[in-house]
Amino acid sequence: MAINLVETIQKNLGFQPLQKIDPNTQEVKKPENISFEDYLPQAAIPVVLLGLYKFSRTEEGNTELLKGELQNKLLKTIFGNKTEQVINKVAIYTSNTTEYAADKMEMIAWEALHIIRNELSKQPTDASVKNFLTEQRHNILVHLPASLQIGEVLHDDTIDDRAHKMEGPVSNYMHWLETFFPSSGRKKEENW
Repeated sequence: MAINLVETIQKNLGFQPLQKIDPNTQEVKKPENISFEDYLPQAAIPVVLLGLYKFSRTEEGNTELLKGELQNKLLKTIFGNKTEQVINKVAIYTSNTTEYAADKMEMIAWEALHIIRNELSKQPTDASVKNFLTEQRHNILVHLPASLQIGEVLHDDTIDDRAHKMEGPVSNYMHWLETFFPSSGRKKEENW
């Protein structure tokens, strides 16, 4: 894996560094001196990237993300009829308005798409987006607060599962192995 998509988006858009979740509580400790507006990326970046991850599970989704002419409302393309529910969860978690959350999430989605297309420009195959985002999944999950319960909205209980967010020598090796072997939840991912 050449880049960490979470960190690259955070840096490119000038956001403060995201905190990893505490493995015991599955939550992020909000820094005391951070405004609600500055705290939004903590939830918005991992949620948007999970949406892209889920969208990339189909061949059509891969092709559209890599080569497609996408509309202005990228969030609507990614999340479909769940868009408002996802935006509301992020807005409530970060104590921001839904309008502010939607604007920032849209900006994050377009930045992520720009990075993905740039990163994959040398190997543009239909499966390249899926593979790239599969490699990024762990980086995304370790920043996702459990209280968002995004897995429930996206109908994927592996998102909120503690085992997928663990880190350490053994856990990191197991996450690496996940990229080579299909999981038992594969049908869920493809049928979202």
